[in-house]
Amino acid sequence: MGARFQIGHANFVAYLTADHRDLAPRADAQALFEFLASLTGPGALISSTMGTPDDWTHHIGSAAEREMMAMDHQWGSSRVLSSAEVARRLDPLRTYFTGYELYAMVLPSGSWQQDTDSFRFFTEAAVSSHSKGLVLMPDYAHSSQLTEIVDPFPALQTLAENPVAPPAVVFWTRLKTSCVLPLREAQQFFRQDLLVALDSGLGQVDRALRFVAGRQRSKRILHLSDLHFGAKGSGRRRSWLKEHLTNELKTADRVVVTGDLFDNPKEPLRESFDEFRLDVENITRKDLLVIPGNHDVRSNGNAIGRFGRNSEYVTDLRWEPVVFDDDLQTAFFSFNSSETGNLARGAVGERQRLDRGVLYDREVRRRPEVAEFMKIALVHHHPYAYGSAPTALYERILAGLFGGEEQFIAFDEADAFMAWCAARGVSLVLHGHKHVPHLTTTTVEARGLRQHITVVGCGSTTGVDKKPMCYDIVTLDPETKRWNVLFYHDEKGDGSGFGLQNVSIDLRSQPAGRH
Repeated sequence: MGARFQIGHANFVAYLTADHRDLAPRADAQALFEFLASLTGPGALISSTMGTPDDWTHHIGSAAEREMMAMDHQWGSSRVLSSAEVARRLDPLRTYFTGYELYAMVLPSGSWQQDTDSFRFFTEAAVSSHSKGLVLMPDYAHSSQLTEIVDPFPALQTLAENPVAPPAVVFWTRLKTSCVLPLREAQQFFRQDLLVALDSGLGQVDRALRFVAGRQRSKRILHLSDLHFGAKGSGRRRSWLKEHLTNELKTADRVVVTGDLFDNPKEPLRESFDEFRLDVENITRKDLLVIPGNHDVRSNGNAIGRFGRNSEYVTDLRWEPVVFDDDLQTAFFSFNSSETGNLARGAVGERQRLDRGVLYDREVRRRPEVAEFMKIALVHHHPYAYGSAPTALYERILAGLFGGEEQFIAFDEADAFMAWCAARGVSLVLHGHKHVPHLTTTTVEARGLRQHITVVGCGSTTGVDKKPMCYDIVTLDPETKRWNVLFYHDEKGDGSGFGLQNVSIDLRSQPAGRH
């Protein structure tokens, strides 16, 4: 059996294929309507039963059309549907998508002309697995942006945790075991192992997938921000945070904190952070990468002229302007955006940019191989304003939990900073300050080239001001220089549990960087 769909609808497909009764994903009404409509069109479904009285494709098309009519949807509506509303429309279709011993999602690369192998494998696997397997394939055209999926299901989480360049295939079973492989490896695995396993039942298929999944391991950067130790409630939440992060830290290859380590530049608060730092470093066996935020050097985060500043704490934070991580094959550029600016505003001056350029070039001269490293910039203030008019689904869901944009916290001359990043080949910027999780991908012109830069905001890891507790994980493949981002938050901030809220997956045909 086989079905084609848009990559933005992957979570609907994942929910339909889940035998267990997980919650349905939250979604745009427009997206759900478009997904149902796609199942009624010609060419979307493949089945060995086509043309028979018990045509699988006909049953699905009829059910999808009934649910479309029941939605009473106005075209273009941006209304966000609850999990229960989505389930009401998708549950009548689940009987046709569940009960298989193997599921596969083929992720093509480029256009139809550039990648015919993916479609060939889609049809081969859909037919040869007969009624024991369901093979899925999204459209060829992928956005220049990272693909964002809210409330991802386990197979999509596996894809996010393993930045594999398309064409690739995600395999999973209803027992929640999953793995992802490049297309050529997937073809060999399917033909030599999975077809044989299908004859032996679900248990054997699941064991085959577990064996492959056990060999996969991407690099992981744990991104924390805005701890605000000393702020109301942060002390109680710190214990819960440390307990939760223990498992994450065991698999983290690097941990970064993008500023506002404590709420005020006072000695006892710095000592609290130093204790937290020691706990992290004892588990990861690597130095914690930190940068200062406005609360680390200004009274209550604000200053006017020379009043309210306490710069001595910057030098005591043990932070380095440029760090080369040979294991991640990554160069980290660290900036103090709180060096200047009034109130809670910030900026990165020319002196800092020159200094990082000198340090980087010196290391390249000593070790030419580091010139090929991926480059990540760490800065506290957000280079792009966001929050007042959220567009991505994840941000609109969070809009009721977070406040809007405020002028006094802005990043002055952010264009100059981003231009420097583009000229230096930085492809990922991690920041804090806004207390709102965020991701945007932009293109910046530099030296006659176009540099794609992804900007990721963490939110507040301790959930200050009664906000959700947030962190994100960047998974990366140093060889291909691809990465994905997984966003986690504890909405109540009361220890009720962190959950994976959103993933941003790089399915672009060209890797991130210059074009």
